[in-house]
Parts: sequence; C-alpha cells; structure tokens
Amino acid sequence: MRLSATMPWLVALVLLGLGGCNRPRFGTPQDAYTSFHRLVKRGELQQAWGALSKPTQDALAQRAQVVGEASGGEEKPEPMALFFANVPPPPDVTEVSLVREEGDEATVLVRAAGSSHEVRMVREPSGWKVDLSASLQP
Repeated sequence: MRLSATMPWLVALVLLGLGGCNRPRFGTPQDAYTSFHRLVKRGELQQAWGALSKPTQDALAQRAQVVGEASGGEEKPEPMALFFANVPPPPDVTEVSLVREEGDEATVLVRAAGSSHEVRMVREPSGWKVDLSASLQP
C-alpha cells in the first residue's frame, strides 16, 4: 500500500482531534462537572480550582483566613490547598445529567457506583462552574 501525499495530513488531523477529547469543556453544566471531576481525578488541582465558581472560591478563601487567624497568624493556609488536602480520589462517575437549567443556574444529577447526588452549577463569563458555596456556609 502506497501512502498518498494527503495521508500524513489526515493522520495529523485525527491525532489532533483525539488530543482534544480530554480537554476541559465548560459549555454545558454536564460538561463542566465532568471536566471538574476529571481534573480532580488526574490531580490537576490548579485547573480544578478554576472550575469552581467565584462564590465557592471566595467562601474557601474566607475559611482559609479563619484557619489562619485561629492559628494566631502562624499558618497562612492557601484556599486551594485547604480544599483539596487529604481528599480521597472521587469515585468514578457513571452519569451526569441535567436536572434543571434556569438562566445562569443549573442543577446536575451525578451518579457514581451506588450513589447519586445533585450539584449546583452557575454560568460565569468563562463558562459553567461547580458551585459549592451554599454547602460551605457555616
């Protein structure tokens, strides 16, 4: 079999397309949650932090400040490190489905082996984000 001149280009396009399959996507609530989950599982915590909503990041920053003050100022905890510290890897997700979407807010149902739970998502200028701010309130 003889390779034509276009064959290397086709192979390059296929490889480029396959390389984008695991890129984080934030265009839909389901894609955003799936991307967040994948980033956490791979240990890409800086990117996973970016997949959290601004209110969630702010609430975690406040918690880190409280921890720092409780330590008498000796500890300056980083919010991202505080959030992801000592967290076991999340279970494999079998399904992420849209429960409801109204404007810039949505709820997705996340199913994992033997369990399911709803997660609030919010749309920000950079795309859909995981919003845990309500569960972080004291």
